[in-house]
Amino acid sequence: MNNCLKKIAPICHYCGGNDCTKKHGVGKAGLQRYYCVNCRKTFQTTYIYKGKEQNIAVQIERLWEQNHTPEQISFEMQVRLSRVKAHIKELENTN
Repeated sequence: MNNCLKKIAPICHYCGGNDCTKKHGVGKAGLQRYYCVNCRKTFQTTYIYKGKEQNIAVQIERLWEQNHTPEQISFEMQVRLSRVKAHIKELENTN
């Protein structure tokens, strides 16, 4: 069994911390919410409509610049791979 795929707490969408989040109930749509102990904000990893959430784009850009693969970024942030690839494509088009 591959240990790198075990379920871990998601990266905070605001401060980027990955060791400080914990479950925090569910949102109105019944989706899991998380609380970041560092920045004291709550967030969800899955939204019915994400739009172009700026914090997610910034984190994807940071991880991409650190040579993470799209799959690694998707797994670490618990964001759909298609969303990660779309943000990366936008980054490459602006450069």
